[in-house]
Amino acid sequence: MRTDDLIDALAADAGPPPGAPPAGRFGLLAGLGALLALFGVLAWLKVRPDLMQVMHGSFFWLKAGYTGALGLAGFLAVERLARPTGSPRRGLLLGLIVLIAFGLAALVQAGLAEDPMTLMRGGSWTRCSLNILVLGAPTTLLGLWVLRGLAPTRALEAGFATGALAGGVAATVYGLHCAESTFVFVGLWYSLGVLGCAALGAVIGRWVLRW
Repeated sequence: MRTDDLIDALAADAGPPPGAPPAGRFGLLAGLGALLALFGVLAWLKVRPDLMQVMHGSFFWLKAGYTGALGLAGFLAVERLARPTGSPRRGLLLGLIVLIAFGLAALVQAGLAEDPMTLMRGGSWTRCSLNILVLGAPTTLLGLWVLRGLAPTRALEAGFATGALAGGVAATVYGLHCAESTFVFVGLWYSLGVLGCAALGAVIGRWVLRW
């Protein structure tokens, strides 16, 4: 019997994993990831000085809603992929809808701007994605450890979804530090930061989640 056939047979017979259900475990992971990212912002990057003022504006919450939705997409996907026969369809669909909608808004803004490159670069384009990756990496690794105690059979996809969850949470908390406020900047560099965490989860997950 081939290895893939053996995995499929074991997955078909597998019952629910012991302990808390996947949704509960990854809900706790998201909360812990937010605390870890907040600690990173407070100890390393610092909160933007005008935070209380900008919180009265709409874009601060729109940016948080966008990155939070990416994290939710990762949650919906990994919560299903933690099960032997789970499908990431719901999370994937949400992630695509959010990315396309925000991307279209960024394209419209860039088309109306006199200098789109200024919107794209902002004041922190060289470090934004990397900062999100650094803030989200610990939660990504912790999420892979959680997955090892469950029953994923699609290691690459499960690792990617775990990283997307961690990256979305980290990017949302990173908004407490970052002063960038354009669709173009957030749609590009924040998205790359979240995708960087997802790629990290996929690469490591393909190795550590193998049966």
